[in-house]
Amino acid sequence: MTGSRSKSDSLVELDVGARLRVRAGGLLAALVAALLLAAAGEALRQPLFDLYQRILPAPAPSDRVVVVVVDARSIAKIGGWPWSRYTMARLAEQIAGRGASAVGFDFLFPEKDRQNPADFAGLYYELAPATAAEVRQQKSMDDVFAQVIGRWPVVLARGGVEKDSYDSLDKDEIGLTAAPFPPEARFVGPQPPAIPSYPGALVNLDILDGAAAGHGLANGQPDRDGVVRRVPLLGRVAGVLTPSLALDLVRTAEAQDTIRLQGDRRRLWSIEVGRHTVPVQAGGQVMLRFTARPPRHGEAQLAYPAVSAADVLGKGVPPDAFKGKIVLVGLAAAGTSDVVNAVHDGRTYGVFVQAQAVDAVLSGRGLQRPTWTIVIEAGLGLAMVLISWFGVPRAPFLLVVTGAVGEIGAVFAASGWAFQHNILLDPIPMLVPGAASSAVTVAMLFVEGRRVQRRLREALEEERLAAAKISWELGMASQIQSGMLLPRKALGQITPAAEIDAVLQPAREVGGDLYDAFLLDERRLCFLIGDVTGKGVPASLFMALAKALGRSYLMRPDIGLDAAVAGINAELARDNTEVMAVSLLVGVLHLADGRVELCCAGHENPVVVSADGSARELKLEGGLPLGVDETIPCPVERYDLAFGETLVIFTDGLTEAQSPDGRLLGHRAAMAALGAAAGAALPEMIDQAVAAVRAFEAGGEPSDDLTLLAVRRCAT
Repeated sequence: MTGSRSKSDSLVELDVGARLRVRAGGLLAALVAALLLAAAGEALRQPLFDLYQRILPAPAPSDRVVVVVVDARSIAKIGGWPWSRYTMARLAEQIAGRGASAVGFDFLFPEKDRQNPADFAGLYYELAPATAAEVRQQKSMDDVFAQVIGRWPVVLARGGVEKDSYDSLDKDEIGLTAAPFPPEARFVGPQPPAIPSYPGALVNLDILDGAAAGHGLANGQPDRDGVVRRVPLLGRVAGVLTPSLALDLVRTAEAQDTIRLQGDRRRLWSIEVGRHTVPVQAGGQVMLRFTARPPRHGEAQLAYPAVSAADVLGKGVPPDAFKGKIVLVGLAAAGTSDVVNAVHDGRTYGVFVQAQAVDAVLSGRGLQRPTWTIVIEAGLGLAMVLISWFGVPRAPFLLVVTGAVGEIGAVFAASGWAFQHNILLDPIPMLVPGAASSAVTVAMLFVEGRRVQRRLREALEEERLAAAKISWELGMASQIQSGMLLPRKALGQITPAAEIDAVLQPAREVGGDLYDAFLLDERRLCFLIGDVTGKGVPASLFMALAKALGRSYLMRPDIGLDAAVAGINAELARDNTEVMAVSLLVGVLHLADGRVELCCAGHENPVVVSADGSARELKLEGGLPLGVDETIPCPVERYDLAFGETLVIFTDGLTEAQSPDGRLLGHRAAMAALGAAAGAALPEMIDQAVAAVRAFEAGGEPSDDLTLLAVRRCAT
């Protein structure tokens, strides 16, 4: 039997050449898979780790990190961006005065204040010389801002400029310098060449940079796919090692002068600031373990609570709101340029990524991929290949499947556990080579076994050829599919004891849905509906087979409904090399008393529509679709259909109809459409339901075949 494992399937029953081909095929598949994985690199690994970021976010973010945003409300209240230095001085004063341990601005001040008194006097030539001179003597708001910065622990940002951009920019015009103020931090430890290097940096006005307690680079290059996953904590500017904005904020908040670098001449592995140590990549980049919180009503999902600058300037914030906290000030208004793609929040503002970096330094929660993880992945991958190579050819198929499921579950569980501990352990290289080896080994065992069987069954070759010819001729079945189904008029004439009507509208020229109805005897009406996996000609051929088998088995005398369905399933599962399946719902209505016997094989539950228009789903235990496994039974379930009630069965083309914007109709709307037409005759009821579906689709192309069949008892 094709469904069992015979001795000819065993490796020992094959000749030497066949055994060698099976072994070589499995080994070659593992080798090719390993080479493809090596070539793909992060292209396969990164999406999985991004998924971990979303489903296994880090614990709650540090309560020491607060973000003050220049948002749309702030701009509407204060004025257009950029704000005057007087406003920035007030903002810094209000934040620092509320006890912030460090204040960082995630933008630069490379130009003079637009409201500079000297520039103002120069614009109005009609001013008297004495008046103009008096205006010029007024203190610049840049001076005022610098005084505020000098009084508080303020860290200003710098922007490292890549060499190509550095060579092409007008350095004097935009305030680009190759030798900015040296960093306040003192570095101890190795400084490997992998640290990012910039020939110059975009800096702030000298008067502002000279007053700040710290400076840090605000650079953060996205990965190749445009998503920001890591932030550099270090960088060289004109050969001078400089901390990042996030790192210098922590240094300033902790009142530290020294930043310790742990590593060797080739790479770094951690950075230490006071009592905080964070793991980093070779060049000092921290891989962010993103945190998340549920969004509040009407706002985007952000990892950190944001305080509007308008509230800070308007004194809408408690006096101790920022006590002991590190406060980042950044742009978060539509139309601003500091918008990035982040793993967890989608498109978000750069200041929140900087906040994640500060949190990573404070908590030491940077993701890391040590060298030993690669060794573990390679070792376990090799072990899986060896298990597959030696075990799969001799093990029963059920044991192979069970072992594969166990291996996959264990490896992914270990990978998830490691991620929870900030270790990136990739399950793909541990599984794919062994899976490729197993798949090819099983396939080649099947091929070689078929060769043996073919030699033993040469007498049946002519029958095989005839079957192949019949299979080819079945390709013409699409032309006559519509003729295989009873027309609606014929359905209405089956029996006067019950109304029955159906409609089938394929999504393409041919489809995989089916229905049928016929009398088993003068007391029983049988009806069924089915949905074949897939669409098009293959589905229509399988539909024709399922319909023919259904009528054949169900009309046999002295056979129960469950036995008939089991027979259909066994026939469909036999030699089902294309692994096609059909969901089937079969019902037998006893016309005298309304008893309905139902057998549901992986199909949608029916709906009972009362005369008053109420509709409810008739939940069935059911079983798996037919054609999947010939051994799985399908139970018979019962329902008493009252006069005036309509039993409606349908395929998923009803509930999964899509609107142009991608929404699904769903069970609730489908039942509402059926209930709305409850008072109509059966054909009108079905037509109204179909019209409701097409109206929902709004002229769009149907996503699946649509089939409905309804049965209603007639009062005699």
